[in-house]
Amino acid sequence: MNKYTVTVILMVLAINSLAATKIYKYTDENGNVHYTDKKPSEDAKEAQLKSPNIVESTPIESRPRWQKSDNTEQLSQFSFEGFAISSPQAGESIWGAGGNITVSVNLDKKLQPNYRVKFYLDGISHGKVKSNSQLIADVERGEHQIYAQVIDAFSRKVIKTSEPVTFYVKQHSKK
Repeated sequence: MNKYTVTVILMVLAINSLAATKIYKYTDENGNVHYTDKKPSEDAKEAQLKSPNIVESTPIESRPRWQKSDNTEQLSQFSFEGFAISSPQAGESIWGAGGNITVSVNLDKKLQPNYRVKFYLDGISHGKVKSNSQLIADVERGEHQIYAQVIDAFSRKVIKTSEPVTFYVKQHSKK
């Protein structure tokens, strides 16, 4: 046997012997009651102790109460049927924006605290926001495609993806 096994066995035996220890009760010359695990005198009596109150703890729920569960009723409640890009609109030409485009989505329901909206411009992610709009900087002129997703921030699951919208950024040419 290795030294760890021997140590564990000795600890278990020591704990068992402590659990079996008797408790004695005696009264001193001043009338004070004392309790001890060593018999102080022959007139000390073994204390009759009640068994301790044991209360079973309730298990802790591992996920926040507001977090989405596998319940199909809750899934349908937060399905975001009206989730779509509202700005820019399909086929829209944006002039003189200086490369800054504000994109937004329509949401038919309020986002849950753990949900985020993630925008993708030309397939590239542009962060996760708690609101339904975001400013995207340095958008070059030309044709672009944007779509958005509602994502559960805890599980990183995609809840809903919008249809892509194609729009155009145009700039006046210098003469």
